[in-house]
Amino acid sequence: MKNLLFRDDKSLLGSNWYILSKKLFIIPFILSFIGILAIYSLIGTEYPVLLILKHIIFLSISIVVLIFLSLIPKNDLRKLLNIMCIFFILLLSIVPIFGYEIKGATRWLSFNLFSIQPSELLKGPLVCMFSWFCYLYIKTNNKIYLFISFTLISIVIILLLLQPDIGTLLVYISIFSLILILYFRNFKLFILLAFIGVFFLLIAYFIFDHVSYRIDNFLDGDNSQVSKSLSAIKTGGVFGVGLGEGQLKYSIPESHNDFIFAILIEEFGIIFGLFVTFLYPIFFILAKRSILSPSNLFISNTIFCLCFLMCLQAFVNIGSSIKLIPPTGMTLPFISYGGSSMLSYAIIFGTVINFSKNEESTANNS
Repeated sequence: MKNLLFRDDKSLLGSNWYILSKKLFIIPFILSFIGILAIYSLIGTEYPVLLILKHIIFLSISIVVLIFLSLIPKNDLRKLLNIMCIFFILLLSIVPIFGYEIKGATRWLSFNLFSIQPSELLKGPLVCMFSWFCYLYIKTNNKIYLFISFTLISIVIILLLLQPDIGTLLVYISIFSLILILYFRNFKLFILLAFIGVFFLLIAYFIFDHVSYRIDNFLDGDNSQVSKSLSAIKTGGVFGVGLGEGQLKYSIPESHNDFIFAILIEEFGIIFGLFVTFLYPIFFILAKRSILSPSNLFISNTIFCLCFLMCLQAFVNIGSSIKLIPPTGMTLPFISYGGSSMLSYAIIFGTVINFSKNEESTANNS
């Protein structure tokens, strides 16, 4: 135990912790602290103190998962992510049967004390598995790897359409497109996948009422929640009205998820909002050393895609709050309330830090 905790050349922390970019570790902890402040500000609304306690419990579990994933050997992590991927796909397959519906979509499974959203938990592991199979195909030219990966993706797309979870589906299509472009360098493939994404969006618009409702309200400028969000941002001004003093949380349901960014700006100001916004691309930039390293195509492409996924989700959440895109219900990484989303981001952050560590280790030892 002593060798494990104290840094020397043979200890777990000694051989790995210093190799990890401390700057990469700082970002999720800063976001976690901001999330605690945002959820704490909800005290006094219809949300009970239990909400804050549950958030802290979810956050603590997620941080433990993040640290664990960042420290285990790279190959063990990849195998573990593959197991997670299969397990979460199995959970996703039973959502249409045993899940419960909220706002026109059946996305959650309830287990008495808590609920989980498999489509959220699946994001990081599925990206890693798809990237791994593409890498194996490039390396071996064995088409069985492409067949397996596209079969899994097709299953996931069908299951997401059954829920329906169009926002998550479009995110998946975007990431899958990016992976294929990185490995195969084919711009025509990008055009094809873009058309596929638009095709699914059009189908969702004409089939699912809640999708058409959100898009129509966005295009008509008749969304009361977004209007209240913009008003709250304007009220916050440069420095905000102070912690707990904002009014947006009293007037918008689920403000601790979809519009948490607007709450932050109302209470802490636009400067603070910009700081939060730039934390995500900063994490992306800090990982560039391993992303740009050519020594391992799988690691560099996977890191790039996971960082892009995180930034994309942050953009979607923030964009919804400031009326750039229609509301999608997507959470703000490590800030919004929700056990599934926090655990999902912990998997993503932990994987990026682990792969960055291993890539830096390889570069430093060569």
